[in-house]
Amino acid sequence: MWKILICDDEAMTRRGLTKMIGHCRKDMEVVGAAAQGEEACAMIEQLRPSIVFMDINMPLVSGLEVIERYHEDPRLRFVIISGYSDFEYAQKACRYHVVDYLLKPVTEEQLSAVLDRCAAMLQQEITTSRIVVPQHQDRRMITQVLQEIDRRATDSEFSLNQLSEQFHVSASYLSRIIKEEVNCTFSELINEKRLTKARTMLLNPEPYLMWEIAEQCGFTSQHYFCRVFKNRFGLSPQQCRQMMKEEKQTSGDSRHEWS
Repeated sequence: MWKILICDDEAMTRRGLTKMIGHCRKDMEVVGAAAQGEEACAMIEQLRPSIVFMDINMPLVSGLEVIERYHEDPRLRFVIISGYSDFEYAQKACRYHVVDYLLKPVTEEQLSAVLDRCAAMLQQEITTSRIVVPQHQDRRMITQVLQEIDRRATDSEFSLNQLSEQFHVSASYLSRIIKEEVNCTFSELINEKRLTKARTMLLNPEPYLMWEIAEQCGFTSQHYFCRVFKNRFGLSPQQCRQMMKEEKQTSGDSRHEWS
């Protein structure tokens, strides 16, 4: 039974999709419905759905921000539902390998087709993840994978799916061996490398603007960069810059006193 989460701020849309999904597929179940972005994130963590229908214009945290946070999870398939036919949104959806971009009102025929496609993709992921790679190949591969992650960490379009295609293994298998090797997920590893570079850039003698740091470190927006940074370090990038600047000045003054 595939689990589905519906994320939309319109109660009528949530009810309508739930009813239509029940008509379209008997092997799929709507396990939750979220009305705003943070609630959607909590439900993804708690319910572990296989398919998420995500509205773009969600309160507080947008649908695209939620997708950006979780799109590397090989167990998830996202479908965007929106009342806006926006080319920029569609471009971002392609970058995150979203299954489809459906315009409201969604018809039962459209819904049935996208559910069939999601089911086929999820089944393929299960099948390919069972492929066993010999241990000596595993060791060589993980070394190459980590080198590639180092090389492309600040590329905003770099993804687990691209990496899996490059090494000809499933995303779920690659995700597992990365987790076993470095004790964190692909997304966590990428963000750590990006944040390390960001901290270095914050101390540049000619200060970078926050959007410049976000862009050069591979984050897709200044807002997302600042949120990830604060979650990691407990300070905003601006607060961290000021604190490191004061620490550097204090250290310099101490050396001057001893000279």
